[in-house]
Amino acid sequence: MKKALQLFVVLSLALLLLSADGSQTIYGYISCSACGAKGAANGHAECMEKCLAKGAEVVLVTDDTNKKIIRIDNPDAVSGHHAQRVALYGYFKDSGFYIISVRMI
Repeated sequence: MKKALQLFVVLSLALLLLSADGSQTIYGYISCSACGAKGAANGHAECMEKCLAKGAEVVLVTDDTNKKIIRIDNPDAVSGHHAQRVALYGYFKDSGFYIISVRMI
């Protein structure tokens, strides 16, 4: 019983820390660094694949009026969502955004 209570306390604290760690959801289009905001469209997939093959990075172009370009720290997380509008849940880390989950919108 004591071990179960200790485990519950540890898991509760971990959940609390995860929810308070600065995670957020950002919205936009998955694009490539070569095309940037020009690639914020559903029809950009073919061009994006060519750019990625030439060494471009995967980025998110935000939905807001600024069309801010955000580098993605773990691009494999969006490998099935190139040139699609998505909601990314994660947190800013170093020079980019680390994705925890992806949702197509």
